[in-house]
Amino acid sequence: MIEVWLWTQKQDIGPSPRGWQTMVYDSEGKKTLLFGGYDLDVNKRFNDTWEWDGKYWTQVADTGPSPRAAHDMVFDSEKKRTVLFGGTETDENNPLNDTWEWDGTEWTQVADTGPSPRGHHDMVFDSEKKRTVLFGGADFVSQIFNDTWEWDGKFWTQRQDIGPSPRAIHSMAYDSQRQSVVLFGGFDNSISLADTWELNVETSPEL
Repeated sequence: MIEVWLWTQKQDIGPSPRGWQTMVYDSEGKKTLLFGGYDLDVNKRFNDTWEWDGKYWTQVADTGPSPRAAHDMVFDSEKKRTVLFGGTETDENNPLNDTWEWDGTEWTQVADTGPSPRGHHDMVFDSEKKRTVLFGGADFVSQIFNDTWEWDGKFWTQRQDIGPSPRAIHSMAYDSQRQSVVLFGGFDNSISLADTWELNVETSPEL
């Protein structure tokens, strides 16, 4: 059997032109969710929320998190909610550290403490531990981060500050077969990175 890969343009109407937006797939609602982003041509950040059902884009909210770009989102399949953290508001010198959840109908801010303000971080949902994992990012002023954080639905907890070197604009994915977080690449100032890391959480007996 021969596989044929075919890209097909499905729509050219919906969200306005932008980049640095974030999308996740909501496996509960069976829709793709998009929030925010940045239009370079008009120097504008967005705070609109859109859903893609496979045929049409529908704007489902224009309230909730403030306009931003370089944020990240994951879908929490345990609590059946989308989690959003951070990003940049107004310009890159104004990073954010607020945490929001989308329940399929509306946004609710659930924290304003935890990781320091940043953008261009990455997050994944660990379906084994039922936690969101965040790594890295930048504050666009003086610091690029290499801290690892965990969100349990109520609180952020810093788990590590050693491991991969400080970086932003990296990518992560959760390997459910091997129960590990995989990280690749990113940027450390002007240096492009090509290293691959895995985060494995081991449980040890209490002393």
